[in-house]
Amino acid sequence: MKTLKKYGKTLGIFLGMVLLLCAILACFNLGDILYTKSTDIIIMVGMILIFAFIGFTFGKKAPAKGYLEGLKIGVSLIFLLVIINLLFYQTGFSLSRFIYYVVLILSSTLGSMIGINRKEK
Repeated sequence: MKTLKKYGKTLGIFLGMVLLLCAILACFNLGDILYTKSTDIIIMVGMILIFAFIGFTFGKKAPAKGYLEGLKIGVSLIFLLVIINLLFYQTGFSLSRFIYYVVLILSSTLGSMIGINRKEK
């Protein structure tokens, strides 16, 4: 039950951050402030930072082996993104999307590794 609560809280934080990022970018797009290419880059960098932050928070709470915690949370969030992508967009898989998902998993793993080293003792 404790693990389910931890993952549920992380999922809520993840979805909240993604929705906030999308809302900010939508406001910029409505005002014609950003172009499509710059919006794509901001989304990619924002997602990498979100995954690293979530991995960092998981790493600070991990008893040992922070990379495994980051890998677990990264894979579970990628699984959620793949399900959403298949349900709403039906775009399928491509090499560039696979590389993007691998980069996101690596950023959560790296964030978790940094988080376990910054843990209060």
